[in-house]
Amino acid sequence: MNRWIAAMLLLLPIAGCGGTQTQSEQDDDHYTQEDLERDTGDVYRPTNSGEDDDGVEKGSRDKPARTDTVKNNESPSTERKKDPEPKKDPEPKVEQPRKDPQPKKDPEPKVEQPKKDPEPRVEPKKDRTDTIAGFISNVSTRMDALESTKAWKEFLKAKEKFDDRLDKALEKGNDERGKDAEAAWANAIQAWYEVRYMHEVFLHINRKTGKEFEPGAGLNFDELQVYSDEQLKSDDCAHTYAAYELAEPEMKEIRQFQTDVLKYDLVASKVFQDEKQARKWATEKQKWQDATEGKYDDKELKKFRE
Repeated sequence: MNRWIAAMLLLLPIAGCGGTQTQSEQDDDHYTQEDLERDTGDVYRPTNSGEDDDGVEKGSRDKPARTDTVKNNESPSTERKKDPEPKKDPEPKVEQPRKDPQPKKDPEPKVEQPKKDPEPRVEPKKDRTDTIAGFISNVSTRMDALESTKAWKEFLKAKEKFDDRLDKALEKGNDERGKDAEAAWANAIQAWYEVRYMHEVFLHINRKTGKEFEPGAGLNFDELQVYSDEQLKSDDCAHTYAAYELAEPEMKEIRQFQTDVLKYDLVASKVFQDEKQARKWATEKQKWQDATEGKYDDKELKKFRE
């Protein structure tokens, strides 16, 4: 149909031009059917002029009602679609620099206050007057009884022997410095070991307690506070303590012999260090050393027991 319309448009100028031509020109240039076919050869002509291109009779197609809407897909929109606005690139985000997190402060260590040791509870002192007084009385009574024992008498005999020999050695030293003086000092040293041995025997025989009780605090009210009530009421403790108290005063002069005489007297010191002279008191010295270690000859101990 479009081609047909184009052909009609071509004929209009030709017709206008023909009205001004002369008769001779019309005769010479008569537009024939061949000319029409030639000019409109490429124009589409329907086979049936009474039908539409699709074969439907013209005028028979139902017209759409005014109220009917035309579907978008049947009549393309004549409006030109606006080109979509170009998308703007998003503005780059300016990241704020991250602040370094502040380091966490370590919690301050708790300073524990040192616990104060609880003050020791002061127990009210018991009235121990009667207990201590009873112990002192018991010890004194036993000291009197020990003076009559054989072991005590043997100790005193050894002590007298030592005192006698010490006096002779001191006399020889004042008169002369010869062999007699050395012999006197050798005899005194021998007696010194004998009395020390008898002291150990006396204490050993009269010890009635174990090592947990050690006498020597003193025989007065204040010093005896170190012992428990149980010990103060014990007859065995009183007996052991009595033997110590009886012998201790006698041992004072014997101890001074070593510290005052053997150390400072030239002849006595010379004899004490002489190996040949030491043979004279070797037996007494060995017995004393064994006794200090708790070694005794049972047969000999029987001589001092009651």
